[in-house]
Amino acid sequence: MSLYAKINSDNIVENIIVCEDSQVHLLDGIHIRVTDETKNPFIGFPYSQELGKFKEGAAYPSWTFNESTFEWEAPVEKPSGNYHWSEQDQNWIAFIPKPGPNYMWDEETNSWVEKTQE
Repeated sequence: MSLYAKINSDNIVENIIVCEDSQVHLLDGIHIRVTDETKNPFIGFPYSQELGKFKEGAAYPSWTFNESTFEWEAPVEKPSGNYHWSEQDQNWIAFIPKPGPNYMWDEETNSWVEKTQE
């Protein structure tokens, strides 16, 4: 089963469905399979056939949409490293983990386990 977005003749997302890959050809209209590369579809938002991407919702109100890359961009370029956007400060803030134990998800035990320093 995969996620598909139905787009109309104007490349606007009309519906989002889950369908067996082998059955999608039985549906009326154009259905685009959603992948990491396509981004996430939103009903009423466009799909760029040239770039193979859906226009996602804005991460923050201050960000602008770049039509050539089909990506949202912050008003300030993100520095390299571990940063998060502060809408209040209109800038990138360095992420500094709090001291103490860190945890990671263990798929084998389906539980959180303490991550040890390596």
